Amino acid sequence: MAMRTHYYHYLTLEQRDALETRLRATSPDDRHLQAGLERLRQPDYGVCIECGQDIAFVRLEAQPDALHCGACARLPIKR
Repeated sequence: MAMRTHYYHYLTLEQRDALETRLRATSPDDRHLQAGLERLRQPDYGVCIECGQDIAFVRLEAQPDALHCGACARLPIKR
């Protein structure tokens, strides 16, 4: 299965700003905050690491550090 490559997909600047504000408000310490901000600045932020599909903004808003889309997050963990 070929994975799609996304770069600055559908998230608007306003949505990225909202996610940054959320990260700043919820990060337990500076180390977590810096790691979260670094992820947010990556061009593939908001892309599922499993299937390559976009992660819904509402999911990112609730969990800014989400790495999986809703469908992949529900799959059993492969070990």
